[in-house]
Amino acid sequence: MQAFVGVDVHRRQSQIAVMDEGGRTVVNRNVPNGREAVLGVIGDLPAGTPVAFEAAFDWGWVIELLQDYGFEAHMTHPLQCKAIASARLKNDKVDAATLAHLLRSDLLPEAWIASRPVREERASLRHRAQLVRLRTLLRNRTHAVPAHHGCDRAAG
Repeated sequence: MQAFVGVDVHRRQSQIAVMDEGGRTVVNRNVPNGREAVLGVIGDLPAGTPVAFEAAFDWGWVIELLQDYGFEAHMTHPLQCKAIASARLKNDKVDAATLAHLLRSDLLPEAWIASRPVREERASLRHRAQLVRLRTLLRNRTHAVPAHHGCDRAAG
C-alpha cells in the first residue's frame, strides 16, 4: 500500500494524517511532539514514504526525524498553500488530511529545505546575532543609568 502522510506541526503536539493511494484516510491522530510519539503513528510505514508538513514554528526536529528514518520529506510553503488557509472548516485534523491529499495529488506547493549543515550554520548565526543584540541592549542600559543621574561618559 502506497501511503501519503500529512503532519500539522504545532509547538506541543502534531496532528498526523495517513492517506492511502485511493484518498481514504487511514489514520488521523493527534500526538505529543517527539520521536516516539510520531514514530508510533508512522514508524511502520516503509522508507521513502512521502510526508508533507507545513513550515511552521520549530520544524527542524521534524525534518531531522523524517530524514533519519528514511521518509521523503516535503515542506509546504505556508503562504502558497491556499487550500488550508481558505478552508471553511479549519482544524488540525482537516489541515493534516489536506496536506496528505495535496501530496497525494501532486499539488503541494513546496518550500526549499536547506541541507543539515546549512540549517546548523543558520541556527548558529541567528543565535550569535541574538547575543549581539542582547549585548548592545545591556551596554545601552549600563550607559543610561549614569546618564539618568547627569553623569556622561568620559569623552575619548
